[in-house]
Amino acid sequence: MKIWVKRISTSFAISVMCGLVVNMLVEMMVRAVTGLQDFPMVSEEFTALFPSKSIATEVNLLLYGVIGAAFSAAAFIYEQDKIGFLFQNLLYVVMTGSVWIPIVCLLWQLQKNPPAFISAVCGFVATYLVMTVVGYRITKREVDGINRMLEIQENRMQSEVG
Repeated sequence: MKIWVKRISTSFAISVMCGLVVNMLVEMMVRAVTGLQDFPMVSEEFTALFPSKSIATEVNLLLYGVIGAAFSAAAFIYEQDKIGFLFQNLLYVVMTGSVWIPIVCLLWQLQKNPPAFISAVCGFVATYLVMTVVGYRITKREVDGINRMLEIQENRMQSEVG
């Protein structure tokens, strides 16, 4: 349990920091390229939920942390040996989607800004692809290890018989 809380807390902090750095870099690049001095890093609909742009921006960063924590928390599903890898992936998508979809649609309301919505969804799909590849490699390595152990055991049994 302690390790689980540490993983989630670490992911929360990393996600907040990454969100901060990415937002800063995007804003700096947009300003440099377009000359816009008032580029909104959060949707107008989201900003309208708060008394100021700065509070909206700060809550936005915390939401990045919530999403990162959810992705980390849901990773426990890959430690469940009794279910298959495809089912693990499906559960992971459902569990994490139940966190980020409401944030993206109900809070950020990105569906009202198609380029931002498509960008966000593509980011989540890329995350799922990375998790699938990493999970597959770990599972494959474990299966290969089990197969090697079985082969060694079989060879021992054959040498004892023969």
